[in-house]
Amino acid sequence: MPVERSRLHGFTLLEVMVALAIMAVAALGLLNAQNSQVKTDQHLANKTFAHWVALNRLAELRLQKVFPEIGEGESTASMAGREWKVTTKVQPTPVANVRLVTILVGENSRNFGEKPLPVTSITGFLPRVSSNAGTTQ
Repeated sequence: MPVERSRLHGFTLLEVMVALAIMAVAALGLLNAQNSQVKTDQHLANKTFAHWVALNRLAELRLQKVFPEIGEGESTASMAGREWKVTTKVQPTPVANVRLVTILVGENSRNFGEKPLPVTSITGFLPRVSSNAGTTQ
């Protein structure tokens, strides 16, 4: 009788192995979900910093109060301990005193000759600012 009693209170090796297999599959699923979340967080951080760089560049152009020439230019900017490549495209509009400005921002590549893919882009308009704006008569 004591043999039957101990048999009722324990698990068989097969039951333990099945439980471990289920736990292993669940743990892998959780690790994959966590890895995906980390990648999403990194992407959102990159996109946010790049967007801030683009907004800063557009603000700089507005503060210069110089009517920009049509064309394309490249520069770099530092944000969040990283270097960003900023491409500024200035295009004409149907209104002669307004320019369309598109700013593309990508992570500055450390590999020579490799062009970074834009992380974000913004579009804005810059008006021609008259020299007597803001003066009272």
